[in-house]
Order: sequence, then C-alpha cells, then structure tokens
Amino acid sequence: MMLKHAIYQTGTINSLLEAVYDGDTTLKYLASKGDLGLGALDAINGELIICDGEFFRADANCRLNKLLKEDKTPFAIISHFQPSLSFELKADSFADLERQLLAQLPSLNLIYTFKIKGVFSQIDLRSEECTCRPYRRLIEILPDLQRTCTFENMQGTLVGVYFPTYLAQVNVPGFHFHFVDAKQEIGGHVFGLNLSAGVVEVQIIHELDLSLIASAEFYQANLAGNITDEVTQVEKLRS
Repeated sequence: MMLKHAIYQTGTINSLLEAVYDGDTTLKYLASKGDLGLGALDAINGELIICDGEFFRADANCRLNKLLKEDKTPFAIISHFQPSLSFELKADSFADLERQLLAQLPSLNLIYTFKIKGVFSQIDLRSEECTCRPYRRLIEILPDLQRTCTFENMQGTLVGVYFPTYLAQVNVPGFHFHFVDAKQEIGGHVFGLNLSAGVVEVQIIHELDLSLIASAEFYQANLAGNITDEVTQVEKLRS
C-alpha cells in the first residue's frame, strides 16, 4: 500500500478573508504536526514561516524574529517534510517559477509542499502591521497594513505549498510561498523573485487534516461566498 503523506491545517483561507483573525491553535501544538509550513499570526501580526522546525515571524519591515510556542495562529499549514522528488532550476520571475514547478507535478489534483534553497538575485517580500478590533475584512485593511521590501543577492529558502483549485475555499489555490534568508534575519510573503540557482524538494500530499476554529467569530462568519477574486487580490497585492 502506498504511503500517504499528510498535511495539517488550522483555519481556512475564507475565514481569514472574513476577519477571523484570532485562532485557537498554539504554535506548540502546530509543532507537533510538522516542521515545514506557513501561515498567519493572530491579529495579522506579520507573516508566519516554519522552516526546519523553527518558527519565525516576519515583521512589517520583513525582519525575522523567533516566536514563542504560546503564540497562536488563525490560519496555518504544516507537514513533516519528507521530499518525494527533487530537481534544480533557475527562474527569472515568480511566474516562471510557477510554470516550471507545474511541469514537474504528477497531478494538479493533489497538495504539495516545497522547500527551495537557492541564490536570489532579487526577491520581493511583504508583511503586515497588526490590526486592532473591531476587525474588518482582510481585503479592506491589507492595503494599509502591508509593507513591501525588495532585497538583492540573497541566499535563503522558499517554503511553499500548492493547493488544487477545487480546495479554493480551504486554502489559497495554486502556489503560496514564504521566505527565510540563510542568516534567519529576513523573511516574508513572496510576490516576486529572480532565482539565480535553486534546488527544489517537493513533498506529495494525499491527506489533509483540517482543524476548524472553535470561536463565535468563526461560527458566525459567512464562508459560503465565492472568494476567488479576493484571494487573487490579497495574494498579489503590492503597496
């Protein structure tokens, strides 16, 4: 019987879009579910990056600090990373990276996790200031909260996931990458890059362990709408 790798997720992308910004999952619990992943932090207080078992927050200036295991997340995805395949590549843009990765995937109906170590002649990152109550929808607040930074000649690691389109209400469809540099000083959500040389490791995922948030805000959120356009805007948004 084929060994099926699993991935754990807390919260959903549509609940995050609908301003469910406080989670009930601690990073300590998340650590029991894996060592590679990404997500958000309570109150949208920066970007969450999990690489080689280390938990980082990228602040609004894309500077990294390590997190406390008591911190919580309203939306995160993590796996015990065991690569199923690997290969080398170069990419002169984010779109070029996506195109090359798609050509290597055995099926667009599965979930994948990625670790891409490389040299980046340029990488464009973003992160956010935290928001305050009363919470408003993400599409409304992100243009004011987010900050973008561009770095050149960086060595580091892309941590990423791919979700198929049919799971678009659960997680971001397509590719989603965060970055941590080799010195563990710089990081954030990736929206542009030029990868001079990289080694890609890919884990094929067949099982999704989804934990829904136990809170009044999650229970009352309207999660039935079509969020495709909003997800695209949020993922590609630049200041």
